[in-house]
Amino acid sequence: MLEMLDTGKPLNVAEKDIELGARYFEYYAGVVDKVLGETIPLGENIVDFTRREPIGVTAHIVPWNAPFQIACRSVAPALAVGNTAVIKPAEDTPLSTLKLAEICEQVDLPNGVLNIVTGYGEEAGAALASHPDVGHITFTGSVSTGIAVMKMAAENVTPVTLELGGKSPNIVFEDAHLDHAAHVVVQSITFCSGQVCIAGSRLLVERSIAPQFIERIKKRMKALTIGPGEANPDLGPLVSRSQLERVEAYVQYAQ
Repeated sequence: MLEMLDTGKPLNVAEKDIELGARYFEYYAGVVDKVLGETIPLGENIVDFTRREPIGVTAHIVPWNAPFQIACRSVAPALAVGNTAVIKPAEDTPLSTLKLAEICEQVDLPNGVLNIVTGYGEEAGAALASHPDVGHITFTGSVSTGIAVMKMAAENVTPVTLELGGKSPNIVFEDAHLDHAAHVVVQSITFCSGQVCIAGSRLLVERSIAPQFIERIKKRMKALTIGPGEANPDLGPLVSRSQLERVEAYVQYAQ
């Protein structure tokens, strides 16, 4: 419910996100006792081996479109191999991340192992990205902010894992199952109201089927339902007023 209310996404989508977050913890819990080093042959009378050690403090800067499952995706492996974690949730959608911290308290995770820092990116996010005691940074978000994070991390030679914006194509050939393809194409651009980096924002269709396929797309688009998240519509509300204004500006530009 928190994820649905905070992001605007349909409740059934929010439920899948929470389940996915739980699956990350289940998976990496199974990895805990399987993180092994290597023995490397370098000739007689030489013993050479690697040993895995925790990084230390890890920073996780999380976007607003799927805050819970994206936080779990990087925090679960970080904790599993002995690191501490500091999560900076997006200022628009911090509630489910704060709930995650509550849950961790209830299961007696030691104090200080998981930490939440709320705030704006230019303040809290920048402080994390530029902090000399942070050993690794995970960031999911826009390309411009990712560049800024990488530049700040470079001052301390801090390794960074980035997942940035995309422009993903759907490609449909004439021998495809066109009804199923149309369903997938529409779903890929309307999922989370299109507010995801993996949205199918380009469509490439073989010329011989283009007219009839476009008609299928138009029919499905017209049938989409719009409403509050708890009603499980095809499209819930956008995440914020600023996002609404941005989308409206793009519509006006296109017209």
